[in-house]
Amino acid sequence: MTVLEYDTFTEGAVDPAKWVALQLPTPDGSMWSYGDPNAKVEAHGGTMQITVDPFRLKHDTVHMLDDPKHLLVTPQPMTVASDGVTRISAEMAAENYNGNPDDLTDGWIGLVVADFSTGMIFDWMLSATRIGALYERLPIPGVTPEGGSFSWIIQSPFVAINSPGTFRTYEIELNAKARSAQWKVDGTPFYRTEGIPVEIKSVTLGLIVCTLKPPGANGSTSVHGQGARGSWRHLTVTSG
Repeated sequence: MTVLEYDTFTEGAVDPAKWVALQLPTPDGSMWSYGDPNAKVEAHGGTMQITVDPFRLKHDTVHMLDDPKHLLVTPQPMTVASDGVTRISAEMAAENYNGNPDDLTDGWIGLVVADFSTGMIFDWMLSATRIGALYERLPIPGVTPEGGSFSWIIQSPFVAINSPGTFRTYEIELNAKARSAQWKVDGTPFYRTEGIPVEIKSVTLGLIVCTLKPPGANGSTSVHGQGARGSWRHLTVTSG
């Protein structure tokens, strides 16, 4: 068994060797950066904090570009065990400002586990009062087959109550051979999916502050003066 603590979060700010703002191409051919230049990002005492208050980034037509307000990802994907399981775990806490913490789509922070080569996403998402698992396949042109995208948010009335600024342990377990994934909070199973449509060979990890409000007839609906802060510590990857 191999255990890696990916970042000790003691540099004072983002370690550029370990985290970069994700960029994706837009329909007009330009690049869209998920990095809010006014976000406050700190890393000390073993904890990373990202504060975006208020949310500013928005895209009026493309949902997947509009959602993240700040997203730092690992520069290189991490290999997923081909035989056995890979577990990604972190302690996280969330705070919301001037929004609706009971509505995860209005503002959340989380742990991203993404295979951008196939469009598959396995995320933890949490607000100050709610917890959810996000299982989706992004509609990436040239990657995701037509009609093959989906997006599911799973919440549980038994373990979905959260408290502002309270750390809990969130884990995602991937079994590439079985094509399954399981989400656990504080060691308790939260959600499990089987029949993942592709084999997951590697994943990119991310720390995210986000919304999930689809654009409307008049453009983005995700920004109305609200904000959020996420805190992360003890980010580990275990294989074997």
